[in-house]
Amino acid sequence: MSSLRRQPPMVSYPTNQRKKAPSNSNPLNRLPSFLKPGAAVEISTNEEGFRGAWFMGKVVTVPSPDKDPLSCQVEYATISELDGSKPLKEFVHVDHLRPALPPMSEMEKKRDILAGEDVDAFYKDVWWEGTVTEVRGGDGKFSVYFRGSKELIQFRRDELRFHREWINDTWQPPLDEAEKEEESEEDEVDDYTEEYLVPQVNLETTKAIAKEMFSIGTVVEVSSDEEGFVGCWFAAKVVERIGDDEYRVEYKDLREGNGVEPLKEVADFLHIRPPPPSDEDIDFAVGDKIDAFYNDGWWVGEVIESMKDGSVGIFFRESAEKMRFGRHGLRLHKDWVNGNWELPLKRGEVKRAKKVPFERNVRRKKAIDKQYFNIGTPVEVSSIEEGFEDSWFLAKLIEYRGTDKCLVEYDKLKAEDGKEPLSEEVNEFQIRPQPPEMVMVNPFEKLDKVNALYNDGWWIGVVKKVLAKSSYLVHFSKTDEMLKFHHSQLRLHQDWSDGKWITSSKVCF
Repeated sequence: MSSLRRQPPMVSYPTNQRKKAPSNSNPLNRLPSFLKPGAAVEISTNEEGFRGAWFMGKVVTVPSPDKDPLSCQVEYATISELDGSKPLKEFVHVDHLRPALPPMSEMEKKRDILAGEDVDAFYKDVWWEGTVTEVRGGDGKFSVYFRGSKELIQFRRDELRFHREWINDTWQPPLDEAEKEEESEEDEVDDYTEEYLVPQVNLETTKAIAKEMFSIGTVVEVSSDEEGFVGCWFAAKVVERIGDDEYRVEYKDLREGNGVEPLKEVADFLHIRPPPPSDEDIDFAVGDKIDAFYNDGWWVGEVIESMKDGSVGIFFRESAEKMRFGRHGLRLHKDWVNGNWELPLKRGEVKRAKKVPFERNVRRKKAIDKQYFNIGTPVEVSSIEEGFEDSWFLAKLIEYRGTDKCLVEYDKLKAEDGKEPLSEEVNEFQIRPQPPEMVMVNPFEKLDKVNALYNDGWWIGVVKKVLAKSSYLVHFSKTDEMLKFHHSQLRLHQDWSDGKWITSSKVCF
């Protein structure tokens, strides 16, 4: 396979895997991977009086090539518009954005903060960079000096965090004993990891299934045997079939050497698979084999540490590296074996590896019943693209293509010119009729499964809290977000199954 996308500077696994953009590349195509709609970020500014401050917020839109290719629209978490009606939104340069700093580890919480140490202090809903000048023994507070304003203010221990810089797409903390202790634990990693059996793949079966599944436009994941990338899977789509056992793919996040065009490569049937089914609210345990999303790919690792704040320590055996991740961006590792998704089988286990439910697992999805879908019929379309699972968008059916594809035209989504409705080829199993309107006389209740109208689509969520004035807090498990909606923006969730609508009332935990 081509190595255009893979040019590791030295070590080739996650920590040192940032791909350098050529000096003449389009910056839009080299945006940091954390800059995605909905991503939590911290925002800085050069405005007088606010240097050294980091505001909490989230990304609303990423840079647009036909407008300003280096500005993101963000929404502040703690700053409102002048009238106080809604959170402030504004465009900021990408250089003023970084990911939200992860919570402190249990080890850091126990570590003493010393005089002279650089910290961030939480003051008036903002993190401010400062330096500890005194550890007060009487009240247990810390005096922190802020160079920008030349102020000295006292803070409690829980209002401080150790200062870190976001450099070359990684967090760079000051060298401290906690890190040394963590590094010394590397030698003990093997005490926590398990040895897994390599699944047995039938070549002829795998080739036949690939030929049946992977038509042009199919969303897939692609791996490589190239040194430093073994076990990593990258999102792509099929753009051409080559003979009986090879496919030309176009990567979603990787670029050609010029940094502009999406990278295209040829992969054989053993290095291509469908995206694995998503995990629903799984708590990872020590010893679990997982995939971690890092530097535009899914890397195989093992859980060696589980923290109270929900983060987990992951050991990457290929590079002998250990990193910490939040729950978002992790999934249980699954092997694509002879047309089925299987959980790994540990050495010493004699029972057959547990198979993953067949829902998104297919040799071929069941064809839709065309009696419900005439040309021009209003439909709803789901997406298998990462970040858009559990969402449905209004569209109409334009035409059928082949045996399992169709062309749809969206009601609200626009093409790249921003004027014409977006048309897209999708799999037949991604469409369904528009659900019947259900008039909700009574208010929704806690734990009701609902669809929420947000960003032009209906997103599946669960009511977590009933608020005043016919409003609700709705939790979305895929992104672990909680958003507020009015009654008019919600509908009761329904599933389309065997030509019938089935109503989901409540979610049980």
